[in-house]
Amino acid sequence: MTKEKKILIIHDRFQFKGGAERLVLILAKALKADLMTEFWTEESFEIPNWLQNSKIISRQENGFDREIEPKPLSKRQKLFILNKGEAPWIVWRYFRAQLNFLFKAAKIVRRYDTVIFSGNNCLTASFNCKRGTKKILYCHSPVRHVFDLRKKYRREQSKLWKKIIYYDIGSWLIKFIYWLGINKMDIIIANSENIKNRLKNFIHQKTDYVIYPPIDINKFKYVGQGDYYLSFGRIEKLKRIPDIIRAFQQMPDKKLVVISGGPDLEKVKIMSKGYKNIKIAGWLNDQELANYLGSCIATIYIPIDEDFGMSPLESNAAGKPCIGVDEGGLKETIIDKKTGKLIPAKYTLKDLINAISWMTPERALAMRKDCEEHAKKFSKERFIKEMKEIVEK
Repeated sequence: MTKEKKILIIHDRFQFKGGAERLVLILAKALKADLMTEFWTEESFEIPNWLQNSKIISRQENGFDREIEPKPLSKRQKLFILNKGEAPWIVWRYFRAQLNFLFKAAKIVRRYDTVIFSGNNCLTASFNCKRGTKKILYCHSPVRHVFDLRKKYRREQSKLWKKIIYYDIGSWLIKFIYWLGINKMDIIIANSENIKNRLKNFIHQKTDYVIYPPIDINKFKYVGQGDYYLSFGRIEKLKRIPDIIRAFQQMPDKKLVVISGGPDLEKVKIMSKGYKNIKIAGWLNDQELANYLGSCIATIYIPIDEDFGMSPLESNAAGKPCIGVDEGGLKETIIDKKTGKLIPAKYTLKDLINAISWMTPERALAMRKDCEEHAKKFSKERFIKEMKEIVEK
């Protein structure tokens, strides 16, 4: 009888309710894999009950960090969390994560026959895999602030010493660590053609497969058509939520609801004050999100060169078209004038306003069938089938 192989999925961190985090949970459950992450915050998904919460937490005892050994493995799927909380300084957090995955995860990863890596901070764990372990990277994107967005972030940084430490010295070190980690992989999967091209262009890395992320098409359903447009992308700089707010400030006859959170949440709340047509709801649970999504006119999602773009497809699953930007992964997930409306990559506020005005309730309703059919091509079942074929080879 063939011994059942043990599978571990390692994901950087569960900080927000993001598409990558949802993907990891879907994959872990489907493969009956154990899960490891550096930290898990309250702003992310609730820890599912099918994962037994067996933690490794770094805490101060007598002035030293002490590692708490996990309970012995049982038949239940396990969750390993390497740290309690999160470091506030993003650069330190990156290097701290590398050290945690290199040292704290060492004893754990050696127990597994297949290890799937999701993210960039966790690749150092690959150095501790036992001989013969199949190492698979599911690449959401190479480290953006040192590859495709490095020049942008460096230009926006006002202090010279931070430019040098963060984006010259720091970025070189991060690139080197990333290169070491990615070269330990046996199989590299990109989440889109866009990411396949980034891997090729920035680190000359060949991609073995492109497998699109999963959309839970049963989770999002058409409910009806309300009188508002919806934004549910994370509120951070790359998602450009403030531009959506500015557009609706100039359209008092149209309503906007923003459902999400993130580092720029307070900024967005301040921007929307005094505008009765703009509602900032913050993070909501999955059922509330599904209700809002299923009842809107259309969604708006305009991130900077998005890796893939699950939000437009979740919108489509609910029968709702998405107004997006014509760059990055959105070129693969939005069919212009069929499942949404694309605005230029270097758009103006007028472009966005015109697209919202073009997406009338009648036009959005006419797109419903095409949206729902398009979403089915990215189903959870398709993703699981394609991933299982690679893992079981």
